[in-house]
Amino acid sequence: MNDRKNVVGWTVLQDRIILETPVVTIKAGPVQCKRSGKQKDFYLFDFPDWVNVVALTPDRDMVVIRQFRYGSNRMEIEIPGGMVNDREPPVDAGCRELLEETGYAGSNARIIGKVCPNPAIQRNYCYTVLVEDAVKIADPSQDDMEDIECFLLPDREVFGLIATGAIDHGLVLNALMFYQNYKI
Repeated sequence: MNDRKNVVGWTVLQDRIILETPVVTIKAGPVQCKRSGKQKDFYLFDFPDWVNVVALTPDRDMVVIRQFRYGSNRMEIEIPGGMVNDREPPVDAGCRELLEETGYAGSNARIIGKVCPNPAIQRNYCYTVLVEDAVKIADPSQDDMEDIECFLLPDREVFGLIATGAIDHGLVLNALMFYQNYKI
């Protein structure tokens, strides 16, 4: 970041790294509100971009996964997804994550949505990639700390799981909203 950046009504000064981990760098930096003249540190959780994948089989079933999430301390029903590698196009990341987590691959992969997960403390994006005609072509190639169950559901059942609260992961819900709006 530059030493100083002016945004209408705000002055943002040079930030500093508080903590670096394999998945996030936490930064803090002084920000001054021109209206009040007050200055305080704001915090940034600097994540890489993410991707979620809505993958549909030729029968129009959705590729769905179940995996343990440390934050919620439970098994979550989700769609495939993960981090976008440095300089990797989001569509490529979505296809890679789909194959790694489920063994499925498909065609006509494209971005159908993009969201900033929490602009108050993050500046990354989460892309929703739609993949059609997904078929199983390989065994999953999961990371050492992944134990992912893959299954297929008609989209009406996926939306039923949302209605019952069985799917409540915010970014997954966002991706499924993009899909629902896209298919209308």
